[in-house]
Amino acid sequence: MRLITETDSDGVISARFVYNGSDEISEYRICFSLLSKCSTVSGCKLMHQFGGYVELAPDHSGGLMNGDEWNFSFKYGYDRHAPVNVSWGPMGTYLKLADGQTVDVNSEPLKFLNDTSQMQTRLSGDEPALRLIPHPNSWEQTAGKCNLSDGINFSGNFSETVKNVISSFDSLTKRLGFQEFLSNQGVDVCFENVDKNFKEEEYELIVKSHQIKIRASHYMGYFYALISLLQLRQIYNALVPCGQIKDLPRFSWRGQHLDCARHYYEVESILRLLDLMALLKLNRFHWHMIDDESFRLELKSFPELAQSTGMRGNDCVLPGVFGGGKGPTGGTYSAEDVKMIVDHADSLGISVMPEIEIPAHAKALLEVIPELRDPQDQSYEESVQGYLENTINPAIQATWNFLEKIIPEIKNMFPFEVIHLGCDEMPQKIWQNSPAINKLKEQEGLESTEDVQEWTMRRAAGIVIEAGGRPAAWEEAGRGNNGGIGQGALLFSWSGKEPGFEAAKDGYEVVMCPAQHVYFDMAHTPETHEKGVNWAAFVSMNDALDWDPVPENEPELEQNIIGIQGELWSETVIKDNDFETMLAPRILALSEVAWSVPHRKRELNEFSGAAGYFDKIFDQLNWRCHELV
Repeated sequence: MRLITETDSDGVISARFVYNGSDEISEYRICFSLLSKCSTVSGCKLMHQFGGYVELAPDHSGGLMNGDEWNFSFKYGYDRHAPVNVSWGPMGTYLKLADGQTVDVNSEPLKFLNDTSQMQTRLSGDEPALRLIPHPNSWEQTAGKCNLSDGINFSGNFSETVKNVISSFDSLTKRLGFQEFLSNQGVDVCFENVDKNFKEEEYELIVKSHQIKIRASHYMGYFYALISLLQLRQIYNALVPCGQIKDLPRFSWRGQHLDCARHYYEVESILRLLDLMALLKLNRFHWHMIDDESFRLELKSFPELAQSTGMRGNDCVLPGVFGGGKGPTGGTYSAEDVKMIVDHADSLGISVMPEIEIPAHAKALLEVIPELRDPQDQSYEESVQGYLENTINPAIQATWNFLEKIIPEIKNMFPFEVIHLGCDEMPQKIWQNSPAINKLKEQEGLESTEDVQEWTMRRAAGIVIEAGGRPAAWEEAGRGNNGGIGQGALLFSWSGKEPGFEAAKDGYEVVMCPAQHVYFDMAHTPETHEKGVNWAAFVSMNDALDWDPVPENEPELEQNIIGIQGELWSETVIKDNDFETMLAPRILALSEVAWSVPHRKRELNEFSGAAGYFDKIFDQLNWRCHELV
């Protein structure tokens, strides 16, 4: 059985279902998922919808025999959504028969009629002065080459810090297949503990033809010096130019986010991402595993959450949204998984920040614990993804009983102090017809929905602080008549740069992650063969490179803008390694912007040259990379 789909400039998707079974079928439904809800156009009727998951049936009577076809059409339900590439076609397609039996259907990639997109030409960048990514703070080349064909050998007496660095670095090189890099026959590398107060991630790397010296004061300084040496050895085919690097990062927060709620990533895939982050001197992992589509973290306080929502598909609590198909597909993360990931990250100098998504994006949670809503609430809010009633109610005591249990438990699982509380994309009609909210407004002197949101986030932030953590949230949490969430919370600016600038002016520490530059779920180009979405922009590597997190005319804001972060939402990810080409090569530009001061950050032509050489490392990691465009 096959489903063939095509679309024209009007956004309507025409579908042809070809049946090749041996028995006649009737009263059947075709089931698949899209990126958001759909509406019917012709030849079909809508039987069930849950966000982007849809079940359609013929709008006429009669069955299908072997060789018969059913022709129908549909379109996206929101005017703002229209197909732009293959990611917008049906995913996880199957047939549901009258007796409940399900049968997989081969769904061909969405075809575009009158496609006028042009294949992009691969960039051929200029030869960079130094091929290292990110570009160091200072590089002074001297005559000669250092031949690292036989690798490197550590010499001298080592402090406990250096011994731990060597152990972590040795493990990393072996995992990545660089077993020959550490060798007794290699060039001597000596470590010098600097008397002057180097910053935590600062280092100097002095390369001579017969010896290499590393100068630092802290674990991460030594570690990043070795990372630079590993990159240089690979990229220069073991003949590393002699000279001196003096280096330290511009920003303390250099992060990468991964959405494990829309798509479940195996632990090994997350560990691979952490290793790549280490090679690029990124030091914060934002682990997003709780959202409308799942609550994947296994908790002792509420074990039923992961048990009920970790898997999705036919006959599951949640249907096969975002390519889940008939399922069951998915998974959950145990306390042991968390410890493995946290320990792995820690050895690489990466801190792991979990996210607890409130008050919206809580559909999966509410499917299991509906008591977190006001039973008399008739707001019937709908999220931007098409989920109905996906918001918990802060006027219900059960909500705070729940949060007062899970927040401390999650904080105890993650040594890093920062706990992200969500607070993005509140539905427009939220709490408008909730008697409990009206009573709360009267009691607390709240006037608007925004005031209720502010009150909610302030109270949740207090629970984080009481548990020994620091609260963080998306940019919306900074809004409200009383200054927003407050309490030292860290804000993440995602919709653009301006909300981050405003939050920094208001005294918040801010991480910049504007969708137009570092949302790596955006398609690279407008070409229809690409994967990804485009609601913010098409994000090329140059878009990820050519921006400054601090406004040029307000440099004083840099004291509150503590860093940047790439985001990878997984609506278009069907299998784990799909994330490889979504991240690479744009994650290289993320590294450059996060680390390099403005006068050292390279322009596109020179940076593309360095990125082209980095292909050697991607090949070593068996990491697929999108074309440099």
